[in-house]
Amino acid sequence: MEVKMERIRREMMLPDMESTFRVFAAHWRTVDPDWKYPSHKQPLFEVNLVLSGTQEMIVNRTVYVQRPGDLLLLGPDDLHESRVLGGEEMTYYCLHFDVDEISFRELLYRNKACYHASGSELAAAIRPALDKLIALTSEETVVRVESRMAALSAIFELFAGISGTLGKRDGDGPPSRMSQTASRVAALLEQAVDETADGSREGREMDTIESIAAEVGYSTSSINRMFTSVFGLSPRQYMSNLMLRKSKLLLMDPELTIEEISGRLGYKNIAHFSRQFKRWTGESPSRFRARFHT
Repeated sequence: MEVKMERIRREMMLPDMESTFRVFAAHWRTVDPDWKYPSHKQPLFEVNLVLSGTQEMIVNRTVYVQRPGDLLLLGPDDLHESRVLGGEEMTYYCLHFDVDEISFRELLYRNKACYHASGSELAAAIRPALDKLIALTSEETVVRVESRMAALSAIFELFAGISGTLGKRDGDGPPSRMSQTASRVAALLEQAVDETADGSREGREMDTIESIAAEVGYSTSSINRMFTSVFGLSPRQYMSNLMLRKSKLLLMDPELTIEEISGRLGYKNIAHFSRQFKRWTGESPSRFRARFHT
């Protein structure tokens, strides 16, 4: 049935959205009074919540004491170590995550306060989502489809709580010139990937980054520095994330052959695309596709 546009008096739509995230090594754990974890770094964000007992966490040489309900929101490459205080066992919940939503990453990287007490705005905003995830963290529930969907819902609720709280703090002043430039570069990279996928753009990745740097009036090295400072990854890494996301979406379309997809994404041949996809994901494009289409 054809809908006549002149009969539509009002319409509101959600924006199109494409985003990917990773949650890694989410667990709750009870440890002995003499437990400690050595100093280390990791490439992901981390939420660390104490459920009972007391934990001392040293983050970038600053000491924080976490009691029940207190949490830490750590960024990639934060140097941290922890140990139990008080002579009693301690229970905590820990979740590592990464996300390619660029505005969310900017909020996370602007956040300089890693400690949030139990009564803080951030703790109150995300504790319901964390409680749902804690309840779902078991071998029995993880294999059930409905439980996995509930976990995904709770993870998005967690992200919404973090971004909403950090966004309110961040909304007091105008964005810096560095942030504006980095955001413009991100938008141009997204446009370049979309145009490559629909066949209206050709060119190698580094050529694209160099041309964008020229367009915004900075050297490639300056763009790399600013982009990494704002978003925590280089323009090249971000473009790879965009290409991976686009690859997965195209592979889920059964009407397209893998050869057609590799051509759309600007690869010279299917072998090059297959090697790159396997480098990104650890599996071939055909194996990824087989999980959705048999």
